[in-house]
Amino acid sequence: MMNLEKFALDCLKAEKFPNDRHIFKEYKCEKCGFMPMKLTIEYHTGGTREDFKGKILGQCAQCHETTEILSFTGDHRKKEREEVAICKCGKNLFTAGELERFEDDEDMPGGFFDEGVVVGECAGCGERVDFLYTD
Repeated sequence: MMNLEKFALDCLKAEKFPNDRHIFKEYKCEKCGFMPMKLTIEYHTGGTREDFKGKILGQCAQCHETTEILSFTGDHRKKEREEVAICKCGKNLFTAGELERFEDDEDMPGGFFDEGVVVGECAGCGERVDFLYTD
């Protein structure tokens, strides 16, 4: 079975960039370390599906602590709407994470951020989804 990191690598077509660094981070509750989470995606002005601007909040399914797990926005942007991520099966709990690709650059040690993807796997049915992309 394909894991979530492999799914994220496929979403970003990582095989086309073999010299770049791909860093995957799973989202976990900051308080108790549990996964999965209920994800609330807050969309801000200026964003698109391919270039997300906004925040993602994760509410732990175990201790119910809510944590900001991603912020890709700025003070000049305004909240447009928010959505709770829901799977096709109707469940709203996901194991989730983000993959970032860093392009190699001789002048910058470690390279520079090029793009990213936030992915999830439904805790109910196992369906994988690419929620949004960052650029």
